[in-house]
Amino acid sequence: MIKRITVFFVAMATFGHVTADELFDIYKARVSPIIQNNCANCHVSGGSAGGTRLVYKTSDSLNDQQKNFDLLVGFIRSGSGAYLLSKGSGNGHGGGNRLSNQDNYSALSDFVDQVEAQAADSDGDGLASEEDNCPNVSNADQADLDQDASGDVCDADIDGDGLTNDDELAAGTDPRLADSDGDGVLDDQDLFPVDASESSDRDADGIGDNGDAFPDDSREAKDADNDGVGDNADQFDDDPSESIDTDGDGQGDNADLDDDGDGWPDAAERTDETNPLSNFSCRSGCYGFDIDQNGVVDALTDGLLMLRYLFGFEGNALVTGALANTGASWGAEQIVLYLSSAGLDLDIDGNQKPEALSDGLLFLRYAFGFRGDALVNGALGSNPSRKDSREIEAYIESRLYSEQ
Repeated sequence: MIKRITVFFVAMATFGHVTADELFDIYKARVSPIIQNNCANCHVSGGSAGGTRLVYKTSDSLNDQQKNFDLLVGFIRSGSGAYLLSKGSGNGHGGGNRLSNQDNYSALSDFVDQVEAQAADSDGDGLASEEDNCPNVSNADQADLDQDASGDVCDADIDGDGLTNDDELAAGTDPRLADSDGDGVLDDQDLFPVDASESSDRDADGIGDNGDAFPDDSREAKDADNDGVGDNADQFDDDPSESIDTDGDGQGDNADLDDDGDGWPDAAERTDETNPLSNFSCRSGCYGFDIDQNGVVDALTDGLLMLRYLFGFEGNALVTGALANTGASWGAEQIVLYLSSAGLDLDIDGNQKPEALSDGLLFLRYAFGFRGDALVNGALGSNPSRKDSREIEAYIESRLYSEQ
């Protein structure tokens, strides 16, 4: 049971639990006259009791009354209320009994009780602080929605769902509902706390699992044509019969008779046991120096890609600033696969070792338009089988592949 403060002041039936201002009014009306008429003669600066803790102002001005009030209240709150009454009644008091008048004693006694009651009820809601679930914030109703012994008016998480009230307001959830969207998942566990249709996101792509066609693949969420291939990867996302265009010619592989665009039909490649999805896998002459597959051999794309590759560059270091706008949307992974599968086709000087400062340099010079001695001087590897610039040019030109 909540313990309520008992107040003895005779005017409590009228005042109830008084505020600080009301207590000051009571002091002015009932206690200040006692101080001025019975105590101030001695308890003043320079008086016989001027060295005690209670040294009053003798003026009736509002400012001095406020100072006397603050002094007396502080004295009582220090635990000296009973001492004040006893001393004033003449017990060990050099000035004798200054409270012989019963009305004066009752007025001061009730004032002491009221000050002590306020001290025990720091927020003034009529409840003892030790029994008050919000001792520093007035809440006479003691409402406690989540029953955590912290009243709602001072509870940082009113509904007890693990989210602070401020966090809930910022998120648009209800700080008084542990499950704002009513889906059975508490707000602090619900990744979509205001959407009753969603609560989890396994692939952390920001789309709830129920609405995510690929809930375990953060790269995909929708499949417009319901072909099992996500729209991001599906090159024909509105055509359920197609999803891939290997050679980037605008025709899906299912309808394309030459998927890799190497000039060899898929049926022929299957008969030859070559890869119909790789334009460097055919009976002969498949590899082309159009490395980024845009139909044009260029020094600052294809030439730079081959040189970087032979120097061992990978990832972004390989392709940054060196890719044309390709229909097949090739990236570093595809470029590396293409060049590594080319093998000795990259060996332009024919010494059985594709090298950056010979083969890579030869192709870069060729792509820049160098011919004759300007093409080969200082760019041949050791023991080359092709030494003459005409042989080098012929080899490169035989592999100037462009898409069919």
